[in-house]
Amino acid sequence: MAHHHEVPEALARRVLEQRILPSVRVVDLEIRDHLSPQTRHILRVDHEMPRRHRGDPDDAPTMALAEFLAPCVIVTQDSVFSRFGVAVIDWIPVVQNVLRIAGLEATAANALTVMDWALRLLGTGIHRLAVLARSNPLAAAATVSALLWWCHRKGYLTRDNWRHRLSQTGKATTPLLELANAGMTEHKTLSDSLLVIQPPPYSTTEQLAARHLARCGRPLTPAELREALTRLGHTVSAAQLKRDMTAHAAFVRAPGDLWTIGRPAAGTTSRKA
Repeated sequence: MAHHHEVPEALARRVLEQRILPSVRVVDLEIRDHLSPQTRHILRVDHEMPRRHRGDPDDAPTMALAEFLAPCVIVTQDSVFSRFGVAVIDWIPVVQNVLRIAGLEATAANALTVMDWALRLLGTGIHRLAVLARSNPLAAAATVSALLWWCHRKGYLTRDNWRHRLSQTGKATTPLLELANAGMTEHKTLSDSLLVIQPPPYSTTEQLAARHLARCGRPLTPAELREALTRLGHTVSAAQLKRDMTAHAAFVRAPGDLWTIGRPAAGTTSRKA
């Protein structure tokens, strides 16, 4: 890379070791992972195809890892992946879609936060009014009576007025509902475009554990992992999770019985060199 970009080798090595490798993890797979259905397609050699379109044994680990951690997407210019429909060649739209999805999810999270604060403030106000009314029942009754009499004089309690107010409220909320519906539709469309490698219909325990650990971003104990999978609708015991993770090379155990997927790539190059 240093020769290609005409920069000092020390600079390229520093970028590799300080910026790239710390964010990369090495995942060791078992032989059975390379024999999964989709990976077998990659390994299949069709001699009638041009050599550049044929399967290559070096492609098997990439496909096996993608299926092991599915749903996911492979971004590569290797034609063998795109020939089987399991890769996206043009990476720029993928990045744009990921950024757009992140923006939609951030907007939804902000909206939920605002709604939560509004409901909390409303609940706090109602609670304080109720406490005040219990402390001063006569004054509260007089205030409510006066308020109802004033609303009656102004015509706010008539059926026609309520219908008009509800109609105005519906018209005001319609654009917001349409915007939310458009956002959810766009999010689903973009998400579907990024799910190239689909998980098998019946996932193994080790696949469920690997997928959650790869996405949660932090090590978990078997008990914590069990609770997380239970919330996702998968019932499995902590003992079973620990047995399966111990038997599979992809999982790494840290002190405190904490488990994660893969090991850091930082330092791997220098040790092998």
